[in-house]
Amino acid sequence: MNWRNLAIVLSGVGVATMAVTWWWWHHPAAPPLVPQAPFVGQPMADSPAPTAPNVAEITSTGRQSPGGPYEPSDPRWKEVRAKDLVDHAWEWRMPINFYGRVVDENEQPVSGASVVAQWSDLSKKGATNETCLTDGQGFFSITGKTGRGITIRVSKDGYYTPKRQQISFDYAAFWEADYHVPDPNNPVLFHIRKKNQGEALRNGEVRPTMPADGTPVRFDLLNGGKPSPDGQLEIAAITNTEKYPPRIFNWRATILVPGGGLIEHNAEFPFEAPEDGYQPSVGFDMPTNAPDWKPLIEKSYFIEFGSPPRYGRIQVQINGGSQKASVRYWVNPSGSRNLEANSNEQVSSR
Repeated sequence: MNWRNLAIVLSGVGVATMAVTWWWWHHPAAPPLVPQAPFVGQPMADSPAPTAPNVAEITSTGRQSPGGPYEPSDPRWKEVRAKDLVDHAWEWRMPINFYGRVVDENEQPVSGASVVAQWSDLSKKGATNETCLTDGQGFFSITGKTGRGITIRVSKDGYYTPKRQQISFDYAAFWEADYHVPDPNNPVLFHIRKKNQGEALRNGEVRPTMPADGTPVRFDLLNGGKPSPDGQLEIAAITNTEKYPPRIFNWRATILVPGGGLIEHNAEFPFEAPEDGYQPSVGFDMPTNAPDWKPLIEKSYFIEFGSPPRYGRIQVQINGGSQKASVRYWVNPSGSRNLEANSNEQVSSR
């Protein structure tokens, strides 16, 4: 290459460099996406940016629904991006005011209930705690705090505390399902259940190895859950026999209460057995083409057996990939439908 051609090439490179520089100067990078910071703890310095929402999920309501599809027209997104440019830890500087009320299973206020509040913040520990008691009408409030979100736990001696209620509330991320807007005129309700007079229940757990060929096995729930031809609960299953079962396999199982029946339930506090409505048995068929195929079943039932009838509740797990099963049971031998155990008088049958 002669000097004239080299000069032409270098000149072209210089022009291209100037053009790229001019374009970059007049087209700055777009602002970053909103970071999806974890609820508890302080912001991470090198958190990766989240992936953009699926365009197919975009709606046009104009308001982002907590936990819902991305709504780009919500003006609060612009506010969030503006805050991100100034302070990456703004989510942990949100004002926190929380208003709650504790009631029992009959929606009656519970006074003197203990409330433990913990909010995530920028302190050395990453969180701060405070405790208080509910007033005569069950109300309480936590105000004047600063952080990302708050967790509330309530309890009182003589009461059960349910696990199936929301206890965490986010004050920064309006797009999260647990985003919370405090309202002193509409406090968050927390339910606790009063402990009633329990009874001496026979209870225990058995973990039998079941025959894989469908041979039924009966268990005597009034005598330590021991296998017995006179037992009140019968389980039969045809299960996999291979040491290393395939990913999907055929299996089936049956749960039977001889001379009685079962009712499935999903209650957190199954303390009163139904008077009627029991069915003698339940079956599970898991062929390989079943749309809801699963390798094991976990169910809870009320049971009725005997004459005169007696009542109980059981939690059953049967593993189709092996011959393993598990039965937890609580039985009232008195004939009462009360299945709440008296902790001072409870009788373990094991």
